[in-house]
Amino acid sequence: MPKIVDAAERREEVLEATWRVMARSGIDHVSIREIAAEAGCSTGVIAHYFKNKDDVLMSAMLRVSRQEADRIRARTAGLRGIRALEAIIEEVLPVGEQRTLEMAVWMSFWGRAVGDARLVAEQRRYYTAWRAVLRRHLKEAVESGEIRDVDCSAEAIRLAGLIDGIGIQAVFEPQRISGRRPLQLVGEYLGTLALHR
Repeated sequence: MPKIVDAAERREEVLEATWRVMARSGIDHVSIREIAAEAGCSTGVIAHYFKNKDDVLMSAMLRVSRQEADRIRARTAGLRGIRALEAIIEEVLPVGEQRTLEMAVWMSFWGRAVGDARLVAEQRRYYTAWRAVLRRHLKEAVESGEIRDVDCSAEAIRLAGLIDGIGIQAVFEPQRISGRRPLQLVGEYLGTLALHR
């Protein structure tokens, strides 16, 4: 009897293989053949689930975004203010193999997004939602007296930029910014917002 293949599971396997190829070769050097080899399937299998290479790459980016959002929702359930921000930071900074892979995927898309209207729109959507989450928890921290009264919109932009910047450095220089050091650096920034300084 032929093996029954779960379509959703097979699609996810292809996307995870795409991440690994992107992290290793860079987005511009990804090929359907290389993804298929990494996933242990034929190029025909990929063609069955995706329209073309661009569809595979966009789906890989959306999956990173969705996976990160799901983890953040789960980790911050019942948390507010600084505790929620700390949990979020732990979920997005490249600490550990999976988070590092995700950051490498994002970095690949940043370069490719320039000049690609669809990717630019997706990046804008992502960052609008990302800053809104950070702003909400910063407001909670102000309201609860955990941090001083700050412009939460401006601080959300700064915090998002800091997370990206430290994340990029940690991916490129893991020997210098390794272990929990990225978390410590962003934590120190949150400490500068404390009410009693």
